[in-house]
Amino acid sequence: MKKQINVGLCGLGTVGAGTAELLQKNSDIIEKRTGFRIQVTRAATIDPYDHLDVDFSNIKVTDSVSDVINDPEIDIVVELIGGDGIAKKIILEAFAKGKSVVTANKALLAKHSEEIFKAAYQSEGLFGFEASVGGGIPIIRSIKEGFSGDRIEGFSGIINGTANYILSSMTKGKADFSTALKSAQEKGFAEADPTFDIEGIDTAHKVIILMDLAFNGLFDFNQVHIEGITGIKPIDIELADKLGYQIKLLGKAKQGVKGFEGRVHPSLVKSDSMLAAVNGPFNAISVIGNFVGHTMSYGAGAGSHPTASAVVGDMIEISRNLMNGNSCRVLPLTVAIENLQKMTILPIDEIESEYYLRFLVKQPWEAINAIRDAFYKEELDIQQVEQLDGEQADACFVLAVLTGKMEERAIQGFIKDLETLPFNAFPIKLIRVEP
Repeated sequence: MKKQINVGLCGLGTVGAGTAELLQKNSDIIEKRTGFRIQVTRAATIDPYDHLDVDFSNIKVTDSVSDVINDPEIDIVVELIGGDGIAKKIILEAFAKGKSVVTANKALLAKHSEEIFKAAYQSEGLFGFEASVGGGIPIIRSIKEGFSGDRIEGFSGIINGTANYILSSMTKGKADFSTALKSAQEKGFAEADPTFDIEGIDTAHKVIILMDLAFNGLFDFNQVHIEGITGIKPIDIELADKLGYQIKLLGKAKQGVKGFEGRVHPSLVKSDSMLAAVNGPFNAISVIGNFVGHTMSYGAGAGSHPTASAVVGDMIEISRNLMNGNSCRVLPLTVAIENLQKMTILPIDEIESEYYLRFLVKQPWEAINAIRDAFYKEELDIQQVEQLDGEQADACFVLAVLTGKMEERAIQGFIKDLETLPFNAFPIKLIRVEP
């Protein structure tokens, strides 16, 4: 039996450096738990690395990923470069050589899931991608193993720390969006270009990965409905609070009578709910199983150390399997490849929800009467109404309405009709309500 698993590390950025650091600093406890050593013997990077808190004396550092992939002594190739260019090449070539692979690359897995997972199934190597969703939260392992006997009915959660930090700052600190974003960037919770985070794209990548796992299929990233948080105003935060809610950016999916839903958008969540208590750059994911019921996982969603913890967790699991001749192997998406089918996500028009509608109006009493008449005419329910005095939002009167449950197609058509009424000063804002 081998006494050491050799790792080739591609990328020594934030997560790569954290991974190498964790393996070195916790080498004694890892060896005690597994009975063997896991050692980074090669690393590929084009970035400076001499400042890192890592001992490179036993690591051969190169600027070529091919040196890592082609090294016959490497058992596990770890891809932490990101993107879908060189990263895709690393993973596919490593699988072709029968090597095991670990990655944190959510964008690659979401956009090229069919190609990547097909290669993983056909390879003799094993595949770990825990770090692609939820940072240090072992949500992927939970779905693959902990909930393996349940029919997963859906999941919902906060899975982007940047967006959650911004919304928390707007809620707790009464900041506007730009101020909250600047604070997130200054504290290292947001990138210089935060587009993927604030527009919901990063969350959508993670939703697709979780859908592939939860529903044992291959879903199309382009079918996910995506809305970000840039349109959330302080008045929405204030009105939500008056109505007994907070606003969170959620990634959601469920299997219903009509089919599969997969969506990312801001949502009103009850102020006394567990999701509302998740603040700052933290994540929380609720998974619903037909026997286990509702579960909640919480923790740091990003950062060098939490993500490195997930990467190393995958490396340890793979190493144990390699030492035992793959006898305990869990398939990448838990089902046999012949049972893995392409699946379709319902258009957002076909989902049903309750809704928050925010109006900025010029004549408040005429507006209230007209809105009530319009709801009555369409036989629609108004659950709750809240208002803010004038002198806000460009001196307009602010009115919020919570509707009963209705189909998205119907509410969108209804909004178009309401916006033709003369009292509207601005377009009506819609936010979905979490049940």
